[in-house]
Amino acid sequence: MSADLLKNIAIVLVEPLVPANIGAACRAMKNMGLHDLRLVHPPLDRKKEAHKLAHGATDVLESARRVFELDEAINDVNFLVGTTARLGGWRTDVTQPREIAPRLCDIARQNKVAILFGSEDRGLSNETIACCQALLHIPTSREHTSLNLAQAVLLVGYELMISQFPADARSPKLASIKHVEAMFEDLSQVLQMIDFLKPGNPDYWMLALRRLLGRTGLTQSDINLFRGICRQVRWVHSLVPSRNVQPDDSEVA
Repeated sequence: MSADLLKNIAIVLVEPLVPANIGAACRAMKNMGLHDLRLVHPPLDRKKEAHKLAHGATDVLESARRVFELDEAINDVNFLVGTTARLGGWRTDVTQPREIAPRLCDIARQNKVAILFGSEDRGLSNETIACCQALLHIPTSREHTSLNLAQAVLLVGYELMISQFPADARSPKLASIKHVEAMFEDLSQVLQMIDFLKPGNPDYWMLALRRLLGRTGLTQSDINLFRGICRQVRWVHSLVPSRNVQPDDSEVA
């Protein structure tokens, strides 16, 4: 596997709680040829603990991008993967590391891929999960399902490192997450406008569309097409008289 390809895969730790886990995750990343680490709202104290556990991988730790908001960590990302220990509800259509690793390597040929790991006590929020194009679940024994953060990073990194894929496989250049989210915002507004979605809880029903459209990733041409459709629907909707307007008395026979 090309080292350049792995440079296009970022590991994002979202609100990690334990500095030692950050350090151990750095070591796991470097073991598997990954170097792009991004930390969202990490603990800023007890740095020595992180350095101690990052044995041989302090370069990964020192070069990590530290930000306070997730949007800042993924502003250059084209394909977003969320990890989850919990299943059901918003967390459907999950895949295992061995299944998804070849696909992520294919996508990483021309795109930036980010894999999100949540905090040790809560994992990723439903809001964050909804923004991901794919969900990853690491199967474990039912006897003890909890994985350490660094263990999870190591297992995913291992599958990425050993993945093989056809030489002629080519994934297209994908749109940025920023543009994808703008498109989904447009789509949600338009679908509410035509009463396809109810204003009370549009996010839940939009999740199905997110999963459908996110299976192969969206190119900028795809985004432009959907946003063009949204603009046309708004224009046509503006020409239709409101159903809530009461007829004038003079018009009543």
